[in-house]
Amino acid sequence: MKLHIDGKINRYYVQTLCMMLFPGVKFSEAEEETADSTAAYVTVSETPEPAGIHARVVLRHGGKLAETAYTMAYSDIHTKDKTVKIAIGKCFFDAGEQLLNYRPVWGILTGVRPAKLASEYLRGGFTPEQTRASLCDEMLVNPKKATLATDVAVFEKRLADETTPDTCSVYISIPFCPTRCAYCSFVSYTSPRLLSLIPEYLVKLCDDIDRTFRMIRENGMRVTTVYIGGGTPTTLNERELQILLEKVTENIDPASLAEFTLEAGRPDTITREKLEIARRYGVSRVSINPQTLNDDILAAIGRKHTTEEFLRAYDMARASGIAHINTDLIAGLPGESFLSFSKSVDAIVKLHPDNITVHTFCVKKAADILREGTDIYSRTGGDTGKSVEYSHVSVANAGYIPYYLYRQKNTVGNFENVGFCLPGTEGLYNILMMEELHSVFAVGAGAVTKLVSADRSHIERLFSPKYPYEYLAQDAKTTADADAAAAVRSFFEKYR
Repeated sequence: MKLHIDGKINRYYVQTLCMMLFPGVKFSEAEEETADSTAAYVTVSETPEPAGIHARVVLRHGGKLAETAYTMAYSDIHTKDKTVKIAIGKCFFDAGEQLLNYRPVWGILTGVRPAKLASEYLRGGFTPEQTRASLCDEMLVNPKKATLATDVAVFEKRLADETTPDTCSVYISIPFCPTRCAYCSFVSYTSPRLLSLIPEYLVKLCDDIDRTFRMIRENGMRVTTVYIGGGTPTTLNERELQILLEKVTENIDPASLAEFTLEAGRPDTITREKLEIARRYGVSRVSINPQTLNDDILAAIGRKHTTEEFLRAYDMARASGIAHINTDLIAGLPGESFLSFSKSVDAIVKLHPDNITVHTFCVKKAADILREGTDIYSRTGGDTGKSVEYSHVSVANAGYIPYYLYRQKNTVGNFENVGFCLPGTEGLYNILMMEELHSVFAVGAGAVTKLVSADRSHIERLFSPKYPYEYLAQDAKTTADADAAAAVRSFFEKYR
């Protein structure tokens, strides 16, 4: 797709709008313009008086043309940049409906966190009813999705009000998996050669855990949640897992810690001994993720476990005494029908885990499934919308409430990922991280530290080396570590 942009417009924003209408599209400055090409022409100009923004969008696809225009007045609610974005978004929405007969369920919202805008409305004095109406009227969000975003924002507001500036979370990265899922693009490693790096990786990781917690204490902060993610942390054997958890608990202050999570997402990596070690070292939450309970689909997406193995792992986790269990499902997996997915939903609801997260299948650029040459991008999503709707109704009827929400690019049908919980069992880290309520210090390969100012108006990110071999090549005494410590200290001196 070739873009022609006239005006001071964020190019990436325009691209995300295009991707909602044309999932999987690629952008090229050199693309030939032909009658059959897909092209987007975007022109934005201010009115002669400083009263508003006039936007114009032309879309051409498959020989068809749609042209729309919209003028939006300035207001006290939105900045000029936001006014420009809304005007362009509404043009794209109308053009997409003309050209493709398609209305995105999230309207013109393109960001990762739909509840963020709802939270802004609530903080500005809107009632939940006014917030829902504004999302529908101004951002063209489907009424059911507007209700979902508002409900999540209302839930998160309580935690936001209770979160103090001196608290933080710690994320620890274990970027290894027993096998690679066909849809995955995370930096995780599965070959025997790369898995052989685990012992050396663990030594450096433990040193960095000590350094990170020391830095947190020096900055006068308290750790409220710890999250060990991946990859699949339970790829570690029993002895390795014990070393890691022992190192974490050496640094934890039990008086301030509210949650300690260990991802154990792959049922084929779970043993009774690993769960016992996790419980002994204070882990309060584990994830046991089936994704689907259709064995044919599991095999097709590269999961090396069966439904029976998931159920066995889930029962072991329940029997371990660990307080909370999360389970994940993915709607819209290639080859899965509504009937198949609805059976998985029914079976998981019957298990009654504390948390059920319903993801929508997302096509990642680095995923192995793209190498198969299969056309898996979908604008409408086929059965996916029906599957998502069924899961939301089913879990609500079973007493679950939505507590966190996020979206991704190139998600089938432009749908969302939602975490549901039984009342009082919400995963705190998920909310704190997703809504950027406080700083998250990240340790390990591919980890990203996110520093958040006391008033949440400034965010700074510090990146660790992406790959395990790069991470291992970084000497613990390098200036990179000193620079990171200095950057953290400088940030909090400036914004605390």
